[in-house]
Amino acid sequence: MFILTFLELMMAALPAATPRATTTESAYGRISTDAAVYKPLDTVLVRVEARAKGDAKCSIRVADPDQRTYFESACTMKGGKAEVRFQAAGALGAHYVYLTWPGEKRYSRYLNFRVDAETMIETGDRDFDALYPFSRDAMQLGRREYKTPRGKFVGYISADTNHFDGIWLRDWIYGLAGYKHWERDMQCGIDRFLEVQGPEGQIPDGIERDGRTWRVGLESDVEYIMTLGVWQTWRVTGDDQWMARALPKLEKALEYITHDAKHWDPEHRLIKRQHSCDTWDYDIDGATDKGNSRHVVATCDQSGYALAYRAMSEMYRHLGQSAAAGRWAKEAGEYRERANKLLWDGTKFQHHVHLDKTISHGDFDETKQLAMGNTWAMTRGLASLDQSMKIIDEYKRRQKETGDKYPWWSLQPGYPDRLGYWKEEFRHEGQYANGGLMPWVGGELSRASFLNGRESYGVELMRQYAEHLRRTGGAQVWYFPDGTPGMRTVNEVRYAGWGMAQWVEALVEGLAGVADLKGDVVSPRWARTNASAVRAVVRYASSSDYLAYRMKIDRKAKTISITHTGSRPAAEFRVLLPEGWEAVDARVESVGASNYAVVRGGGKALNEVVLRCK
Repeated sequence: MFILTFLELMMAALPAATPRATTTESAYGRISTDAAVYKPLDTVLVRVEARAKGDAKCSIRVADPDQRTYFESACTMKGGKAEVRFQAAGALGAHYVYLTWPGEKRYSRYLNFRVDAETMIETGDRDFDALYPFSRDAMQLGRREYKTPRGKFVGYISADTNHFDGIWLRDWIYGLAGYKHWERDMQCGIDRFLEVQGPEGQIPDGIERDGRTWRVGLESDVEYIMTLGVWQTWRVTGDDQWMARALPKLEKALEYITHDAKHWDPEHRLIKRQHSCDTWDYDIDGATDKGNSRHVVATCDQSGYALAYRAMSEMYRHLGQSAAAGRWAKEAGEYRERANKLLWDGTKFQHHVHLDKTISHGDFDETKQLAMGNTWAMTRGLASLDQSMKIIDEYKRRQKETGDKYPWWSLQPGYPDRLGYWKEEFRHEGQYANGGLMPWVGGELSRASFLNGRESYGVELMRQYAEHLRRTGGAQVWYFPDGTPGMRTVNEVRYAGWGMAQWVEALVEGLAGVADLKGDVVSPRWARTNASAVRAVVRYASSSDYLAYRMKIDRKAKTISITHTGSRPAAEFRVLLPEGWEAVDARVESVGASNYAVVRGGGKALNEVVLRCK
């Protein structure tokens, strides 16, 4: 059936090559790992088998992708075998294991394993451990990728909007605190918004799938939201060139909003808006003049612009443009001072201050309202530490007084129905933005509590939210004061990114203490929980930036030990101490009644610090 050539017949007759000892693995020894991929601080098991001639000892050296050695060990062989264990550390990517035999000038064998990271929290407590993966999986249901006439657009939807197939800038950017951990397409959506900036500098509120845009006339926050979006995206991606290209457009946007008659109050030199329910997009009496009258100065806008100015300063300073950085830093400080002088009432920031004296609410005392913008005042830096503690205590007091399910109020109290402001039922008192409960408010309040000496309250709020997720299966835009889910459109879903993201941020930045992967300080606050062993990994998916630590709290011995690694090792750990503990040989900083021990983190790929207390 087959015809063999003469050459094939001759080759078949030759004897097979015999393996030689000098050209097989037995001449070099064998190494293997128990897995191909590890997470940072996973234990890696390396197995070694001796060469055929027999070896009593060997050495192992491990390096990260940048060839930085972070583990070395001499091994004694038993029965021609040895095992070595160490913790994966250093840069993400392919790591190297080098095996060297005694007397050899060069390693005998090497192999690779890979280290990869995703944000994760492990404590053994479901309230904390399940929050991030639940939020990640739910929020991605709202991810949209459009092919617009100008190019690719990746964004995250509003969870209740009538703009069913479009992206609101605010809901999307306010979700960044969550999606930065897993999203890789961080910039294209912002590019699409900047491309359609108006000639005067105005930024649209949103973009439809087909590229059409819209802007709600009374909105005064869009320009600061865009500024924060560029700033936060740059901090995640590290793309300096992209950020530098955006800065002129941000300058133009901020110039527009501070010179437009609908948005700028020259008397107080602060941003103004039409009389709305805090940051929401409708006037309290349904006025439709698109922001031309009925003006107020609202707390929600002031915290946003003060932070946007600081963001501009930081971006310019990073690019080495010190004059521009100084100009924006000065503006930020002066703006914050003016806003505080006008809006702080001794207990909280006022909902807003009327500029149009014809606005009247009859016998309703608007000054007593606790507006949702107070939470931003704390997390954006408008409020001082003392102010923040007073605001948090006021939230606690009001929840006890009202008995409402959660202290997540949009307004407390809302405008009463007797004023007859709205026909739509969902705008009545205790609903939607007129006193309904909003998860994003709770997330900001929890994070503010962690940052401002009310850490136990931050934990309490997080446990309430974790129970809420288990009971309801998600987070909607708003709830009634008793916790009943609210509905206003057919598009209500239980994966509100602006809401879930704030709780992720409270967990990662507040409780785990990792606020910025390019920052120098990590502030774990696990001492206010029952956790004794914690593992935290924080990763931004669009870059290789990450930080990981394992923390053990021995309440009997009064010690706290931390092993940590990352793309750039943390320079300093600022660790919240359990109540009543005093640090030995460590600097202590106080935040209210809370004490933080400050220790150097070390500069190696793998580091360990130990806090001893009494």
